[in-house]
Amino acid sequence: MRRIFVPLLVLSVLLWSSHALSAQLDEKKLLSVVYERLIREKKIENLKLEHLSIKKKIHIDLKSLSLWAVRINIKLESPTREPKSGILDLITDDNGQWQFEGNVSDLKDGYPLLEKAWAELTKVDLNLRMGQVIFRGKGNKNLVLVMDNFCIFCREAYQTLFHVYKDRVREVVSIYLPLEHNPGSELACSVSSYVHRQKNLEQYAKQVDDFIFNELQAPETKDINGANAKVYEAFKSKFPWFGKEFSNLTVEKAFEKLKAGSNIGEQINYGKSLNQVGTPTIFVDGRRIDGLDWKKFERFLTY
Repeated sequence: MRRIFVPLLVLSVLLWSSHALSAQLDEKKLLSVVYERLIREKKIENLKLEHLSIKKKIHIDLKSLSLWAVRINIKLESPTREPKSGILDLITDDNGQWQFEGNVSDLKDGYPLLEKAWAELTKVDLNLRMGQVIFRGKGNKNLVLVMDNFCIFCREAYQTLFHVYKDRVREVVSIYLPLEHNPGSELACSVSSYVHRQKNLEQYAKQVDDFIFNELQAPETKDINGANAKVYEAFKSKFPWFGKEFSNLTVEKAFEKLKAGSNIGEQINYGKSLNQVGTPTIFVDGRRIDGLDWKKFERFLTY
């Protein structure tokens, strides 16, 4: 019995290895199926099969199942408008027959088997110069944090990254996206952006960042002018150099100076362009995590 079992086991492994190495996506069939579904369900005018193309594909080897993470580019044409492009991301099998949604996990340990491929498929090429470098560590991962300084989860991210992960990240860039329901946050974020960009003040950048994420209290008022006034006074009380920099300026004039000497407006627009649904959003070498999920973050550090 032992002599029979071993050769069968070896044969099984060889057969699977051969299948995994030779796995191919039937691109033509996949595009055809997607096209038919778009026509049937979305009723996109003037759409033709040749308007669909595969922009990126990533093989997912699940040992007993061969899947693909696929990004499909859709060229939308209109006789009266400029041509536009859209994208469709999905996970399918070799034959383009099934669509897999949600998470597929290893039943033994719950490990998300599709996560890495999906993160790679949706990876973003970020403009790091848009934000400000708030930390440099000893690791090999670059992080971008889209944050609001009064967001409690952003504050947790700021504190945890510097205390727990300082040896595992190389550079952390913040991009500010102050939320409308947190009045006063835009002024606070503007101070950080301003100080990071002024040569005579950049020595105070870490102090300012620590202050806005650790100490500065969100104003109780929801009136934007009143909130800005409270934040402005908090900075003047905390930092003597800030009072000198904005000496005798009203909060309105100080805000104008902060905006002119920073790129806070560009940061806000850029943050919105990343399809933000809230804060924080963490990008690990361009791979996106919405919200705060430290277990997921740990996995992303290994990708």
